[in-house]
Amino acid sequence: WLEPQFWIWYVLASRPMDDAHRVVFMLPLSPPPQTIIGQTAWQQLRTKQVVPSRRAWRCMSKSKAPSGFSSLAIAAMIVSANPAIARHCSWRKKQRWHCCRQSIAGWRDWAEELEIKSRKVDLRMFRDASGAALRGMVAVDHIESDEALITVPAEHVLQTTTGGDCPLGDEVDAACWLQLPWWAQIALLLVYEEQRGDASSLAPWISSLPRDFSEMPANWSDSELELLTYPPLLERVAEQRREFDAAFERASAGCRFLLHEEKFRWAVQVVRSRAFSGAYEGRGPADRLLQLSLIAVLLAGGVATGSVGLEDGLNGAFVAALAIPLTDFFVGQSAKLKRRVVCPVVDYLNHDSKSASDIAYEYFGNEFCVRVRGGFAPGDAVCINYGEQRSNDTLLQYYGFVEPGCPHDVCDMDILRHLDADASQAGAKLLLRLSRTGPDEEGMAELCKLLSTDDGGADSSTAKAETELLAWKAIAVACEAELQQRSLAKPRLLSSHGAAVGMSLEGVPALAAQFRAEKEDVLIACGAHAEARCGRQASDAPLSLATRAPVVPVFQHAGAWQHCWADGLLAQDHSAALQKYGFCLVPNAFEKELAHKCLMECQTLDEAAAMTVTNNRCNTGSRSAWLEFGQDTEREELGSSLPALLELSERLAGVAARMDGLGALGGEELRVHPATMVAVYPERAAEYALHKDSYAPEDNDPATGATRRLTVLAYLNEWEEGHGGELRLHQAVDNRPDPRKYEAVAPLEGSIVIFDSRRVWHAVAPALCKPRWAVTLW
Repeated sequence: WLEPQFWIWYVLASRPMDDAHRVVFMLPLSPPPQTIIGQTAWQQLRTKQVVPSRRAWRCMSKSKAPSGFSSLAIAAMIVSANPAIARHCSWRKKQRWHCCRQSIAGWRDWAEELEIKSRKVDLRMFRDASGAALRGMVAVDHIESDEALITVPAEHVLQTTTGGDCPLGDEVDAACWLQLPWWAQIALLLVYEEQRGDASSLAPWISSLPRDFSEMPANWSDSELELLTYPPLLERVAEQRREFDAAFERASAGCRFLLHEEKFRWAVQVVRSRAFSGAYEGRGPADRLLQLSLIAVLLAGGVATGSVGLEDGLNGAFVAALAIPLTDFFVGQSAKLKRRVVCPVVDYLNHDSKSASDIAYEYFGNEFCVRVRGGFAPGDAVCINYGEQRSNDTLLQYYGFVEPGCPHDVCDMDILRHLDADASQAGAKLLLRLSRTGPDEEGMAELCKLLSTDDGGADSSTAKAETELLAWKAIAVACEAELQQRSLAKPRLLSSHGAAVGMSLEGVPALAAQFRAEKEDVLIACGAHAEARCGRQASDAPLSLATRAPVVPVFQHAGAWQHCWADGLLAQDHSAALQKYGFCLVPNAFEKELAHKCLMECQTLDEAAAMTVTNNRCNTGSRSAWLEFGQDTEREELGSSLPALLELSERLAGVAARMDGLGALGGEELRVHPATMVAVYPERAAEYALHKDSYAPEDNDPATGATRRLTVLAYLNEWEEGHGGELRLHQAVDNRPDPRKYEAVAPLEGSIVIFDSRRVWHAVAPALCKPRWAVTLW
């Protein structure tokens, strides 16, 4: 009630009044506002009714306020009811700035009292792209990769284990406890700790927890859920509500302390948005201590009675003690036992899908520790990954937010709605889980089974290929039909700032619009990929344009491919950059006219379906082909059909000899594989995951790129800011890449990039506006 109270204070402070009245409103917690202006008037003040009812006027007249106060309270209510002011005073706006600041005040003091270590991070306030206030952790000192960020003693966390006893003892019936799902068990622990008040060591942390979860779909009205236009999530929310009702009924029957439904609902939502899980070794530190004590007693008794010698007893005790952690380790690795935990302070960390993080139980320290791959500089936001492969369905349902461009997002679609209306009306369904590069394997198999006409004859392989082609066509048609239905139903979100076509949104409508937009992005990408698969050969690796077979690299001496273009282009500073950073960038390396001619030839190849679609999991969706030019006959053929690409390929082949002359690899002699790979990343339909081009010496297989030493990339695109498709050159520590930190290189026409194939971790972002073309030589 601080915001409406502020307006009351403002109106009162704007005219002369005695000190006693001023103190009341400068200290709004004493007395409570209801005793000042009356209960009904206070309720109307909170709901911001523009015209107060007659009863409200009477209640304010009879309030216990000093004489002459009623008119000022009425004026204050009218001020706070003004629509322009009400927009700034919205009671349910997500995580108001001042409320967040109150919740973070003094957090380190109570965290240190609980022996929670978080020396290099601090809790700060942010504003997201839409201007909403967010709370999160920031580095205040240099943090090394995999350094412990936060450690929390196990005694100060809320946790449950598979089949474990209730930590509350007789407060909850044992049989009831075992029947509850894990999230309901931890929710009971949280409710119990809150009811203990200041007697609970977790009281300061509990007071910092949010009280309003209006962003979560489980709390939305039916009309708000309909804004999602996504039946699968509506079904999951309905199931979530049924699970909650069943859990509350069980919990209320088995609890011996007061349990209100609203308080239990709040606790469940706290738990579902903050818990993490891991393997459980089957026993806790108290059990281990008891076992060690028993070993010590047996040792002392045996030595004292003379039944065992000291040396033999010590050896036996050592073996028995060593067996305890070994047994715990193997049980934790092999058994399906789970530990679910909510850790104070750890829950202040925000989510980032690109973060490679680990929250683990430290066995010997009996504590929980957070580590993140990749270092942080002072001022960097410190985020963790809330879980691998989490789509926006999960993030919205359990965490109340939508992640723009979520790399793991999917769209569940009943394809029969768009392919067979009669079967769909009869109740038949075929649910496909679509990603940006097509359906899941199980869904694709079911669709092919539905479309198959194969009778097991001699041409079954041909029939299988035809069925797969038909399935991709069906997916492309279904994606387009789904997009058309969605465009008729709801306006598409234009930006991540909550602005939709012709309207400004906030709250639930903004979340729903953003969720719809992300699902439409998935459908657009999946449809584009499905269209690309129609009529094109697919393979795990690029195929030769001439032989339509995989290419095994055959390297030649670099001097045989020396080129005056490379000799005049590359200088000592390029060699120095390659040695220091692992890569060098050369803008305007070749003429835009040549880039344009190469682009036209590439597009001709693609239109003729000469390029194969990649099945590789790291690079699904791109299309590529090898252009081999090592032999005279190969150069003659390319010279007549693809002269611009041949010229560019021969120039790139000259890079090796020039880099040898500059000593770029410390005297290591380079050889050339006289073949270039032409590749296109269709709009929103392909990307390349984080990888290296060569994993030698660990991998010595030439087929997987082990012989690659330098990668030379040439770009052909008329690129502008916002087109996407950037090459991302990632930082790495001890050969472990940081997925959050990288240098983005725009794929500008005429530019080249040279990097160490065995050293540089890199990725390719999705192209957002048009296809992205590149020519690569190793």
